[in-house]
Amino acid sequence: MRRTAPSNSVPPVQSSRLVRVVFALLVAVTVGAFFLTQALKTEMPVVLRFATMPKAISPNGDGVRDRTRLGFDLSEPAEVSFSIIDENGNRVRELFDDRKLAGDRKHRFIWDGRDDDGAVVPDGTYRMRVFRREEGRVLESFKKVVVDTRPPKTELASAAPGVIDPLNGKRVAVRLRYRGPRTAHPEFRVWRTDDGPPRIVDRFRGDDNRGGLWNGRTISGDYAVDGDYAFQARVRDKAGNEALAPPGTPMATSARAGTGVAVRRLTLEGPVSSVAAGSLARLRVGPGSRRFTFTLTRLGSPKTLKRDGRRGGALRVRIPDDARTGVYVVEVRARGRRAKWPLAVAGLPPKGAELDRPRPLVVLPAITWQGLNRLDSDLDGFADTLRNAESVPVDRPFAGGRLPARLATEVSPLLRFLDRERLAYDLTTDVALARGEGPTLGNAPGVAIAGSAIWLPRRTRDRLRGEVERNGKPVAVFGGGSLRRLVALVGDDLRFPSSARPDDLFGERTRFERVEPPAPLAVERDRLSLFAADGLFGEFGLVEVSQRLPAGARLLSAAGREPDQPAFVAYRLGKGVVIRPGTPEWAQQLEESALDVEVPGITKRLWRLLGRG
Repeated sequence: MRRTAPSNSVPPVQSSRLVRVVFALLVAVTVGAFFLTQALKTEMPVVLRFATMPKAISPNGDGVRDRTRLGFDLSEPAEVSFSIIDENGNRVRELFDDRKLAGDRKHRFIWDGRDDDGAVVPDGTYRMRVFRREEGRVLESFKKVVVDTRPPKTELASAAPGVIDPLNGKRVAVRLRYRGPRTAHPEFRVWRTDDGPPRIVDRFRGDDNRGGLWNGRTISGDYAVDGDYAFQARVRDKAGNEALAPPGTPMATSARAGTGVAVRRLTLEGPVSSVAAGSLARLRVGPGSRRFTFTLTRLGSPKTLKRDGRRGGALRVRIPDDARTGVYVVEVRARGRRAKWPLAVAGLPPKGAELDRPRPLVVLPAITWQGLNRLDSDLDGFADTLRNAESVPVDRPFAGGRLPARLATEVSPLLRFLDRERLAYDLTTDVALARGEGPTLGNAPGVAIAGSAIWLPRRTRDRLRGEVERNGKPVAVFGGGSLRRLVALVGDDLRFPSSARPDDLFGERTRFERVEPPAPLAVERDRLSLFAADGLFGEFGLVEVSQRLPAGARLLSAAGREPDQPAFVAYRLGKGVVIRPGTPEWAQQLEESALDVEVPGITKRLWRLLGRG
């Protein structure tokens, strides 16, 4: 029997009239859709474009970019609603509802950055919405309005050069830079900070590149006088928010190094340790190179020992071979300006002095002179001292080219008195002691700290106390408020000044007391025979009253204004003796013009005690 194999083929589709009709309809629909699409593409939209100017506002009420002018252009007359929406599409302000507007026109409106309740909207990005109710059409803009009420982050970056001399024959051009928003013609303010409270002395416009040039002049048109100057930038961001850098009145606590300028027409700096007679003292004249003359004199003497002229910045002065121990002054002059520097010279004893008698060591408080020196060292526009800075150079010029004020009032009268009385002494500075240069504490029979020594390095302090307690040295501390603060001498910098301790390095606690009118001190006891008699001496308007002696100390001599409240004290501490005259005005009573007899006599007896060791 013959079998037929199964077939795997699909039967052919049968053509029919119905199939041809369906196919024709599909073609017709497709063609119709195509032409409809083309028609829609060529239809003119109702809103041609949206517009806003400015694109960022800060509705904070300062009158600068508090509102924006925005709107749209219509292609034909239409009745529309116009509103402002937030980033989530929520309406925050309806500017109008179903208003008939003309076609082929620009329609612009004002938005003040407020919502329907009159409150300022939160900072953010906002868009525009147009609603045509009759067609149910909603059009939203791609263009945005930024609402920003936060002041921009801005800071001064630099001011260079940091030291200028307006009379050096060159055009002054201090380039200022700030970090922050780019502003067309930012305003810069120049504040003088070293002469009373900070005050504005000049204003000028900067450039479009976050900077500006100061020509070194003030509002009056004259060049700025010598002093310290801080700058402030006033800028606005795109939204109109204003920023001052630094904010408010510039302050030393917030100033950045390198953002200020020091105007200095003549400066002089030199050695802070002692120099030997016959040697060269190396100094530097600034700022920059110039012609100058110099003189060398002994402090308090009108006689000129050297005079010459130089050109450049380096100055080397040879100390005469026969120079006597004391403080000498180098003075330079240039273009009607002058600057001075004190030199501690180790030389011969005074004429007529007893050469075989041991010489006490006089220590000049050079650290305190620099610690109180109101000079802008980091060029932030504010003077740096050890009271407001973490570090100052130990050999920087003195502000204004003047000698330290306390050198004239506390040290010079004492040294001149020693010369008149032919009382010999060796001389050094606390900087030299800290560096291990020159005469040492251990080789001296006694030590006199000539003037207020507010700061002292820890190692020097410990050595001084050790010389008193263990080695039996007498120490006299002139001045006032001394030996209560520590500082580190690191290379050429004084760093990390401490706050004042209630007790000095020996452990005595004192307090200052003003006396009006000035009055003498009355002797209370005198086991050291420093006073001539149990009477009165001196005329002092400021005294430092002893409140408590160091633990284990034994009072030897004392004098004060009130019983049991001594200012002048001498006490035994360990094997040695500490003498504190008790007033920063002591040296002034040694002036010949003071016509005082008792204070010079007490000082002579005190000096003999220091020489005996």
